[in-house]
Amino acid sequence: MSARSGVPNDPDRRQRIIIAALELILDDGTAKVSHRAVAARAGVPLGSMTYHFGGIDEVITEAFTLLVSRLSARYREGLAAATTLAEAREAVVEIICGDTFASPREMAAIFELYSYGRNSPGSAKLAASWMGISEDALTEHFSLDAARAVDALIEGWTIHCHLDGHPPDRDLVRTAVAALTRIDTENSTPRSDHRE
Repeated sequence: MSARSGVPNDPDRRQRIIIAALELILDDGTAKVSHRAVAARAGVPLGSMTYHFGGIDEVITEAFTLLVSRLSARYREGLAAATTLAEAREAVVEIICGDTFASPREMAAIFELYSYGRNSPGSAKLAASWMGISEDALTEHFSLDAARAVDALIEGWTIHCHLDGHPPDRDLVRTAVAALTRIDTENSTPRSDHRE
């Protein structure tokens, strides 16, 4: 802090550290994240790491929190624009097949979050909250049962595409989404009043 003003000389340092940690996760995964590596990427003194954070787990969890914040905003935006059941279905197709929701690096980082959460209570809670965010956005358009099925489809399909490196067949995804959400037109009512 400045002795005269009582204001930190670098008020954005903590956020820069979080951003740097996320960039490291995106580039190399959590295994490469260390106090020294993050400080070097952020361009801050090594002592800043222990000043701002209680340990490397807190740094990594904050980085994952930033990632989830970014992705959830995009996820909600795509679904929020839909005003009919058909548009909501197409928004789901775009989440799986398009390139606006998450880059390959970001998808890899989400998988890193799931894995890292096994040994980090904070990250495990964050991973669960991410699934809740997804379900909440989907239930604006689909019944709870359909939303859960679609959520599993999104997760599974994106994992497969990430691992095998092949883009999804948009027509096949569209057919699958329609089949999973047909329950809404046959047996149940979505939370919203959207209809085809």
